[in-house]
Amino acid sequence: MATVTRQVWDGSEIYTLENRSFSISVIPEVGSNVFRMRDKIAERDVLRAPDGLEQLKAKPVHYGIPLLLPPCRTRRGTFQYEGREYRLEINTPDGHHSHGFLRGRPWRVKDASAANGRAALVTEFDTNDFPELLSQYPHRLQIEAETALDGDSLVQTFTIGNLSETNAPIGFGLHTWFMLDATPDAWTLRLPVEDIWELDAELMPNGNRLPLDRYASLINGMNLQGQDMDMVFRIGNRPAEAVLERPGYSIRYSAEGPFTQWVVYTRGPVSDTICLEPLTWTPDAPNVKADPALTGLRAIEPGGEWKLRVRMDIERR
Repeated sequence: MATVTRQVWDGSEIYTLENRSFSISVIPEVGSNVFRMRDKIAERDVLRAPDGLEQLKAKPVHYGIPLLLPPCRTRRGTFQYEGREYRLEINTPDGHHSHGFLRGRPWRVKDASAANGRAALVTEFDTNDFPELLSQYPHRLQIEAETALDGDSLVQTFTIGNLSETNAPIGFGLHTWFMLDATPDAWTLRLPVEDIWELDAELMPNGNRLPLDRYASLINGMNLQGQDMDMVFRIGNRPAEAVLERPGYSIRYSAEGPFTQWVVYTRGPVSDTICLEPLTWTPDAPNVKADPALTGLRAIEPGGEWKLRVRMDIERR
């Protein structure tokens, strides 16, 4: 049995999807964020959730599964692509752009359904609905997000269409906050990656790549106790998947589509949360002096579209 329920939370419309395994809440008004996820069988919160609406609005990328376009940081908010200059909003104290123009903006609800044990919500975002974006990003994008519960899986499918007349440079990512139940020593992270981008003093790649060295244990599983990470890993030819695991419980987080990087962020020494960010391009990709095949810099042609899928599969033993 699966259900979708429209509710009001602190005065805002949310949609709660439930099945035998999970209950999740999505708020279209604030970035179409899956801001809460409860594992009903294990009786634990899977995602970091805000205490209330104002907390979420104040920091919309600090809870749940924020959607980012473009993801991470863009130096001085500017870049050039095919001779055109892009000037994104400066929204950090040190004068950069961070986390894209989807964060915090409202999405429209297109459909909500529950059938055959599957619950789904479809929302959409059209850049034409926000005239202030034209000066920052002069392309019309239509984005559709389907969020679905299916058995022991949360599946998010994104379709990004370019309705403008020129190539639209696209970087997309998710900023997913996983709970560690205040026991980081019990958890391991398995992340099959090739190497690490060296970051400069402003936490953006300088174009150099470093060997994994002490992070080589990520390939088979690295214990999280004592880790302090704000790092960008390149996936290379490896699978785009991460596995968080503790005895008797595992979360496999995998991505399909042009995902090329992972950011892992622990907010200082790891304690109660870890943020895993699958990205199609590296932070500040258009400004990084490296092969686009490495950074993930690419565009959607006029009339073209991308389809991306991200899955969270939970196994209890």
